[in-house]
Amino acid sequence: MLLFSRRKFLSLATIPLALSACGFTPIYSKGSAAEKMHGRIALGTFDGLEGFQLREQLVSRLGTAINAAHQLNVMLTVDSDGIAITQDGSITRYNLSGSAEFTISQLGGGVVFTDTVTAFTAYNATASAYATRIAEKDANRRIAVTIADKIVTRLATSAEDWLT
Repeated sequence: MLLFSRRKFLSLATIPLALSACGFTPIYSKGSAAEKMHGRIALGTFDGLEGFQLREQLVSRLGTAINAAHQLNVMLTVDSDGIAITQDGSITRYNLSGSAEFTISQLGGGVVFTDTVTAFTAYNATASAYATRIAEKDANRRIAVTIADKIVTRLATSAEDWLT
């Protein structure tokens, strides 16, 4: 038992050494490009409820642009497909798929980064119209959260290339 504990301790102790040897640095480390982009990206306009929810999620992650050097524009599409259909033709489950094509542009300049992210979720439709509507709203919120997370991750991992 004691040997196992020592072996475990030694293997855990070597992880930081291995990570530093490979050049690993935390993405949000002090002075990193990802840290510097916070509060420096203005958000374009967003359409619809899904766009509003996505914008709110992005503001919470990127901060309010005070001294913006870049602008983020997003083209968001969310599609809903009924996937569980009863014998009487009622749909009892929906899949939502979201896609966001986004670009980062320098203010007064051209596009410096573009990418696309996707997200999927689902919700159940019940006999209660109210419960179904609440489930649909929650699914749309989950799509917005996932897409915002993916956009910010892509921006953070590429910020060194385009952030000035």
